[in-house]
Amino acid sequence: MFSILTVIFGVLTSMLVKELAQELSIIRILIFRFWFALPILILCAFLIHKKKLFFVNNKLAMALRVILGLSSITLVFLALQNISLGLATALFQSSIIFVTLASPMLLGEKIGVYRWSAVVIGMIGVLFITNPFSSELSVGIIYGILAAFTGAALSIILRKLGKSDSPFTITLIHNFFGAFVVSSVGLTIFPTQLTASHEGNVWLLLLLLGILASFLQLSVTLAYRYADAVVVTTLRYLQLPAAGIAGFLYFSETPTSLELIGASAIFVSSLVIVWREFVRKTVNTPEETKLAL
Repeated sequence: MFSILTVIFGVLTSMLVKELAQELSIIRILIFRFWFALPILILCAFLIHKKKLFFVNNKLAMALRVILGLSSITLVFLALQNISLGLATALFQSSIIFVTLASPMLLGEKIGVYRWSAVVIGMIGVLFITNPFSSELSVGIIYGILAAFTGAALSIILRKLGKSDSPFTITLIHNFFGAFVVSSVGLTIFPTQLTASHEGNVWLLLLLLGILASFLQLSVTLAYRYADAVVVTTLRYLQLPAAGIAGFLYFSETPTSLELIGASAIFVSSLVIVWREFVRKTVNTPEETKLAL
């Protein structure tokens, strides 16, 4: 249930960002997204951890999580502003390919022939989508690729943080610092982009974005708590076709044949990587542990 909610909240959040980005600057959307998400996250973290809701053990990893998280969400929003919803989602989902490439060096994981083959297929899919041999490379495509890179680095940091700290605390601290950092940057570097007044419906969409963002992060956290990681990750890839359908129906976006081939290759590649990760963990898990699970 939480995995399905993650897909739904993820697509709805992306749709709201794309809709708001037609009228507002990205820095303004980010500011209200962080501030409107905080109340629900603070309440949930307090109910679970009481007065220790801001306590973390691995402070260095937490600092990297904040930096990478802010970079990733900014690049995601910029990509959604400049390219189609389905294309942006396909590029974001390719982050698992880059995680797999970095795993032997950063996590000491062995990569077999199936996952290497999946990486090659996924990279071909990225090439089809980006079409680097065309006359010019879209700025939105560049943002999407950079978002995938930062998302991959963020995934690796979250793996390390997950072994030492509560996901509720990690999420709260990220959003708490995000709200202050983005607000400070907006007030000092982009003050002219914060002066325009908002109509009532824009405020409503911004409030809804913050609420959905908090629900999205909570659903991800709870999904990983109550289900195997392979189930959660696999179901999250349903966001790719869902985003393509939403983009077609709501924003009248029609993907090219190359984009469809590339997105399909990334989708298949990601599922193969997740499947092999499940097989690897199953083989390495003692039988009595599996029974206990």
